Amino acid sequence: MKKTTFGFALVAVSLTPLYAAAAPFLCSPADFGGKGDGVTLNTRAIQQAIDLCAQKGGGKVTLGSGVWLSGPIALKSNVRLVIPDGVTLKATPDTRQFVDAFLGRPTQPNEAFILANGVSHVAIEGGGTIDGNGAQAWWPAAIDLRNTVRSGHPEAFTAKYKGIPLANGMPRPWLVEMNNVSSSEIHHIRLTNSPMWNLVLRNSHQLNIDQLTVDNPITSPNTDGIDIVSSTDIRIKHADISTGDDHIAIKSGITVGSGGKSENITVQDSVMRQGHGISLGSETINGIGNVVVSHVRFIGAENGLRVKSGRDRGNKIGPFLVDHVTMTNVATPLLVTDSYSGQAGAAGHSLVAPITPAPVTATTPFISGITVNHLAATGAKYAMILSGLPEAPITDVNLHHIAITAEYGVQARYVTARLDHVSVSANKGKTLAEGPAVTLHRENSSIN
Repeated sequence: MKKTTFGFALVAVSLTPLYAAAAPFLCSPADFGGKGDGVTLNTRAIQQAIDLCAQKGGGKVTLGSGVWLSGPIALKSNVRLVIPDGVTLKATPDTRQFVDAFLGRPTQPNEAFILANGVSHVAIEGGGTIDGNGAQAWWPAAIDLRNTVRSGHPEAFTAKYKGIPLANGMPRPWLVEMNNVSSSEIHHIRLTNSPMWNLVLRNSHQLNIDQLTVDNPITSPNTDGIDIVSSTDIRIKHADISTGDDHIAIKSGITVGSGGKSENITVQDSVMRQGHGISLGSETINGIGNVVVSHVRFIGAENGLRVKSGRDRGNKIGPFLVDHVTMTNVATPLLVTDSYSGQAGAAGHSLVAPITPAPVTATTPFISGITVNHLAATGAKYAMILSGLPEAPITDVNLHHIAITAEYGVQARYVTARLDHVSVSANKGKTLAEGPAVTLHRENSSIN
């Protein structure tokens, strides 16, 4: 991988080796009566195999051929769950076996189909599929509630889910969660049909995600591909994500002190298809730093790269390096805003209209240190949206070797940026719609 120097390392993750000890103990759910027949409920058999391997000091739990129906499963330290190619581990449609997950709550048993909580040296691998049964068991109610809210009845949500933001969507279980986990990995696994978020990494360190496929329809509600929350030293490689919400969302919580800063995160050599983009935010209240996205393709996404926060959930955000990305038919290739309120960005004049100033508080977002190097995008609607706040402008934005063709040009307010070899072609209007407090230092750039 080509390296660049923008004040921090392109790859800042150092992962300790897994399982340096002798050959692992082998455990089979079939030894406890498990069957991959798509009918037998295998929760107990799979859990007993995991527990046995853990008692032996570690090992591999391997599913045999077929479809393994199960309720929620808990991983243990030093255990690798192996789901071979052609094998499916599928969640039971019995929703009573699960509890709802929410970012603002501590981790609870059964809030994810597969949960690793307070463990180390675990893995999920093998080339197979984890199916969350979302379309049958979880999505219809979530879609109905979302439609009711959008029809003008937010009280249908707020009365039932007190303290949970509307933008969260109806709380449901997550598919795979790692909380307070270290030195672990997910390798060559497909996640599909998730009840809500697909892969959640919370309060964790030194995790390696490689060859992960996330496959959900664009209509699936709140099905983020990967959520990284208050976690450090996370490496994602060779991901292929298509889903109904953010491809990857990097967060640090919604209340002060609820978690640590998220930092030292890399995403590289991956493909993002339908979905809402790779996002920093919007829950950034404990800070986000040192994120690198390198050699990634975006195809048909709503957004490419987003940095989003708001006056009620901010902190210091950055640095963020983007290096060698391409985008085809992505509505907004680059969106940076600290006035986010649950929407990707309004249309028309509101993108550059003045914003009423507010006092700086402990939750004011400060976005700084964004570098985008070699970005090529075609078929966009808005080339870029750069929207700071009067009391907290976006600063130290560096754009190098950018080429974008779009319906509308750059929309900018309350931002300072340096442009070097930036070319924007807009089919409608100017290449730059400029609001208040915009300072652009342009060199060899066709944007005005």
